Amino acid sequence: MDPAYYVAAGSLKARAYQLDVVANNLANSQTVGFKTERCFFDVFNKARDEGRGLPLTPFVNDGAVYLQKDMDFTQGPVKFTQRELDFAIEGNAFFTIQTSQGTRLTRDGRFTLGPNGRLETFDGLPVLGKNGPIIFNTRGEEPRFRSDGTVYQGNNFVDQLDLKAFADTSPLTQLGGGRFDAGDAQEAPVKGKIIQGYLEQSGVDMPTAMVEMIRLNRLFEMSQKIASTLTNDLDAKSLSIGNAQ
Repeated sequence: MDPAYYVAAGSLKARAYQLDVVANNLANSQTVGFKTERCFFDVFNKARDEGRGLPLTPFVNDGAVYLQKDMDFTQGPVKFTQRELDFAIEGNAFFTIQTSQGTRLTRDGRFTLGPNGRLETFDGLPVLGKNGPIIFNTRGEEPRFRSDGTVYQGNNFVDQLDLKAFADTSPLTQLGGGRFDAGDAQEAPVKGKIIQGYLEQSGVDMPTAMVEMIRLNRLFEMSQKIASTLTNDLDAKSLSIGNAQ
């Protein structure tokens, strides 16, 4: 098959994948603690692998193949909420929570107190301290939180939020609900603090994402036209050969 078909097909697949990623970013532009996803590609050249050595092979037959997806962990803007159990992290750390699939990470600090005094996420999952789930005396004084994550009830020390940070965030996988799986990422010292009464907003920049969506749509349409032209050319050649026979 003509190497140009591989280039056109690879381009269509790459643009479709990029459009999915940008669409997901846009859908999460209001999700607390969401991090922008980006995708990266590598170059393949089917014609070069065939070894024909044509002079334009390195210039007109390069195609794209999906390589990996990554996230931009740049600090998002924080918004003042006035709510006592809303928390944002300024710095490189994540809150840890317990799920049915194991420990997960999040930058979403919308916490509540469960009926048994347990500190929980907005959907009822336990927030972890250094000693496990953080539980307050339901008849005690109001919980107090310090910027280093230590937690008190009145003058009594309860626990410290189990904040996690990583030297390299590339192994982290973004899951649903603004949560992350640490994978095999190596832990690093926490450099940051928590601020009470604030929430970190989504890291998606809406205007930039919209411009990227328009750009990718145009590139996708161009790839479709190229693929259509190549298909029509192949059909014409097939008809020509058939008529000649």
